[in-house]
Amino acid sequence: MSIARARRLHPAAGALIALCLSSPAQSQELDPQIAKLVAAVSEERLGAILRKLESFETRSTLSSTTSTTRGIGAAREWIRAEMQSYSPKLQVSFDSYQVLKQGRINRDVELRNVMAVLPGKTPRRIYISGHYDTVAFEGGQGNTNAGGTPGARNPSADPGAPLDNKAPGVNDDGSGTALAIELSRVFSQSGIEFDATLVFMAHVGEEQGLVGAWLHAKRAIDQKIPIQAVLNNDIVGNDTGGSGIKDGATIRLYSEGPEDSPSRSLARFVQRWGALYVPSHKVRPMSRPDRFGRGGDHSAYNQLGFAAVGFRESRENFTRQHDVRDTFEGVSLPYLAQNARVNAAAAATLASAPPPPSVVNDRGQPTITRAPLGVRREPHLEAFAGRRRLPHLLARGLGARLAA
Repeated sequence: MSIARARRLHPAAGALIALCLSSPAQSQELDPQIAKLVAAVSEERLGAILRKLESFETRSTLSSTTSTTRGIGAAREWIRAEMQSYSPKLQVSFDSYQVLKQGRINRDVELRNVMAVLPGKTPRRIYISGHYDTVAFEGGQGNTNAGGTPGARNPSADPGAPLDNKAPGVNDDGSGTALAIELSRVFSQSGIEFDATLVFMAHVGEEQGLVGAWLHAKRAIDQKIPIQAVLNNDIVGNDTGGSGIKDGATIRLYSEGPEDSPSRSLARFVQRWGALYVPSHKVRPMSRPDRFGRGGDHSAYNQLGFAAVGFRESRENFTRQHDVRDTFEGVSLPYLAQNARVNAAAAATLASAPPPPSVVNDRGQPTITRAPLGVRREPHLEAFAGRRRLPHLLARGLGARLAA
């Protein structure tokens, strides 16, 4: 399936979300099974997962993989085993890629996303994700935001050596990873048979340019895997900003435009159902793909044509980002649990909905357009006008540089 073909799948996702937004919410009736699922999120379990992730000291994509207690190799093995222990219904595996030296990747490396698939009645997929890799450099994100020169990412004299300096990454993005791991437990043990297939994903290579997420999205296109929504969580565990201002009652949600795009529609869907199942926690839709000068794995899916949104805590403390100070003390478990519940409510509601209607013809051309009624459609011109620039990773030839 081509990238252009993937983009033409967008209207179907938008139509599904629009249908789900209509009737159930008007009556304010909640599904008792979903309400029970949302309530099953455990602060204690989230805390235990974060403590374990912190214990690996670094989860850098480029760290050593030989230790059983330290580095990314040990971390990914633990994440896989942990999710596998929750239920025989979960299909847990590594989503692996061989990537050659390029950009921020200082040597040839194997990247392994960790994914847990909960099969539904249909193959259409809904993702809940975070990234488990970390980075810490001199001065951290706080120094960079203040206009300082970013510190070296690899303090070793050998630029090709493993990146083994301490990088705990408890909030960035242990918080999103813990959320995805915990929800894999909650959903797989819920007893609910969902219509959609749910995927709980811990991406890798985010700090090197969204590499793991982009590679998985590209593989989904090549294998014709119908990803219909991605709820990505990156830095969602802290309720107190660097200025000391506290906000434990809201979460920001970023989505690409325009206003009627599938991603923006998905954001409104999350806001509406989150308010119904978790009324004490407010979702704040942000009309941007992400924060200024920053990015997250949801953008990699957007670049390849999928509906995806990014959760971000409302008050960030930049002095703890990309820094050795990103420790367990910098997170609020009640806040993280609320964000997990919002994810659970939206994903469970969407996964329980029927499949979307098809809005393309047998040639893959859209049957719903912005053309006024009565105006003759020119599918070949619409397809041309709808194309967008290739993502920067593709332009850099990442796909061509992958090892065979």
